Amino acid sequence: MRVWIAASGAFFVYLIAAAAVMPGLGRRPRLLAIGGSFVGLLIAAAAHRAPHAPLLHDWLVPPVLLLLGYWTSGLLFTSPMPRIEAALRRLDRWLDIDPVAKATPMWLAQVLELAYVGVYLLVPVALVIFLMSSERADPDRFWTVILVIDFVCFACLPWIQTRPPRVLSPAARWYTASRRANLRLIGNASIQANTFPSGHAAEAAAVVLLVAGAPWPMVAAVAVAALLVSAGAVLGRYHYAADAIAGWVVAVVVWVVMS
Repeated sequence: MRVWIAASGAFFVYLIAAAAVMPGLGRRPRLLAIGGSFVGLLIAAAAHRAPHAPLLHDWLVPPVLLLLGYWTSGLLFTSPMPRIEAALRRLDRWLDIDPVAKATPMWLAQVLELAYVGVYLLVPVALVIFLMSSERADPDRFWTVILVIDFVCFACLPWIQTRPPRVLSPAARWYTASRRANLRLIGNASIQANTFPSGHAAEAAAVVLLVAGAPWPMVAAVAVAALLVSAGAVLGRYHYAADAIAGWVVAVVVWVVMS
């Protein structure tokens, strides 16, 4: 069995257990979380049973399991935890995140907003670079690192429940077209809760590690893109600084373990 398939199965079993025992979770989200997890298990089992097909196993099924894991874990959000939110905000104040965000030039703000949403493109681009530059192209290894990192981030959501900083400080930081588009996308497609650690930052750090064997211009380009993703997440107030830092730590730890 591919490791990323086994990791997906373990994660969805974990979500079923979490949904079953979480206090304060409504009947509908509990049933939806359990149902979504069973769908994830069925997809993982079908991928395991199916003959290897590059399009299916290397490009389609892993992102589907990633997104399903994200949305299903979001169903376990019940209410924000004020003490944790206060601790996250204290670190942001100590780092002067709000003043830095307000002082960011508009052109850079536009870049950061595009970088934040661009993580969805950065991962498949990194996969292409990984396959082109690796001596032994192994997409299973790539997706194992990405999915395990994301599942670790999502697994924390039932126990660390916070709202995004943009909700607690609703004043607009940047008036850009890309920000308005991002907010619409988040309003329609996100779980409307903050993830600690940040999946965006963790994925961005992971792809840098995964393409480290590529020619240095490619590595440098991916590294710059990854830094912009994390900066956009924090300065755009989609995440707290601690979310991004924790995401980097998760990426490095998983990378070391998988290596």
